[in-house]
Amino acid sequence: MILKDKTVLVTGADGGLGTALVQELISRNVKKVYATGLKLQNLKNQFHNYDNRVELLELDVTSTDSIQAAALNCNDTEILINNAGIELKIPFLKEEAAKTALFEMKVNYIGVIEMINNFIPHLQKNKDTCIVNILSIGSLTVIKRLGTYCASKTAAHILTETIREELEALGIKVIGAYMGYVNTQMTKEETKSHKSEPEEIAYEICNGIENEEERIFPDATTLNFVKKNPIKTVFFD
Repeated sequence: MILKDKTVLVTGADGGLGTALVQELISRNVKKVYATGLKLQNLKNQFHNYDNRVELLELDVTSTDSIQAAALNCNDTEILINNAGIELKIPFLKEEAAKTALFEMKVNYIGVIEMINNFIPHLQKNKDTCIVNILSIGSLTVIKRLGTYCASKTAAHILTETIREELEALGIKVIGAYMGYVNTQMTKEETKSHKSEPEEIAYEICNGIENEEERIFPDATTLNFVKKNPIKTVFFD
């Protein structure tokens, strides 16, 4: 899949990896990027000096109304990148665990389901389209101090694996991108582990999209992990 001249929507573009993805996509001469985030002003701060190929749009992936409005306004989308995510760093055995787990599920999993289902009609009407779910090494293993986050990302991994074959029949490719720690605001408290720079990850993700990889492992941490622990998805009818 060639990114040049594609129209792409990126959720969670108001910082970190989302911003880096928009920048990398523009460098590859896409036709347009819908850069979406919770607050329009934050998006303006990130992209104040970008050309008119970047269109800014408020989008709350926990709101059905917001998602439906985005689908209506961005109906020429050919590549949907579900990047918006949250990590609240609450272990399961805490009083507030249920509340934080619910919110992480809404952002990291339920929101992805709603985005996909609302954009399928637009992706289906175009040729050479795809959905990219930004996942995590936490989708594949347990990080003890991030239990509720890992649960939400594991759910999103299962979603990604489950819909791939069905959407392939509609001409829509489904890609999962898995990575370790990325040097963003979300991981600022993590000081012991190696962190990749968001620009590096964005570059590798875009390479993976162009190479039509079903699963992208954009850093050494995750690549080494899956070499020792290959992903095996078993389906029962």
